[in-house]
Amino acid sequence: MFELIIQENKEKKNQPRVCLGLRLKIAGHETVCPVTRPCEDLRAFDAEMESILGQVEGIKKKAGELFERSSTQGKLGLRPDMAPAEIWTILNGIRDDNEFSQSFNSLDEGKRRDVAEHILTKCNIFSGKAAVFSSRYDEATAMMA
Repeated sequence: MFELIIQENKEKKNQPRVCLGLRLKIAGHETVCPVTRPCEDLRAFDAEMESILGQVEGIKKKAGELFERSSTQGKLGLRPDMAPAEIWTILNGIRDDNEFSQSFNSLDEGKRRDVAEHILTKCNIFSGKAAVFSSRYDEATAMMA
């Protein structure tokens, strides 16, 4: 899948330029597409590779969060089509405050905002889980601390 692309260095004849390439096969045609900029030394190539690895780690983290969110929601029986009041009924039954926060934070942002509006306008925020929610909720991020 990955290949080293070696290019002629027109400025320095004895020193090649290299970059990382990705072999693509589409409808019977094949080509190698550069993924990094051409590099004239190992230090520059290492920097390009570190940049790619950082991007891959970021994608891996996002995927992990997505799978964790899906697992948490499935365990509790939360569905995207549920009304905020239904979601609140489920969240309100969670005894552990950290699990309560994590479960709320696992919702999509739009759903978190809908549930937050429900809690803050329809529930007594001075007792029970609604009090925990109101003390930990950050409106800017729609997340609980």
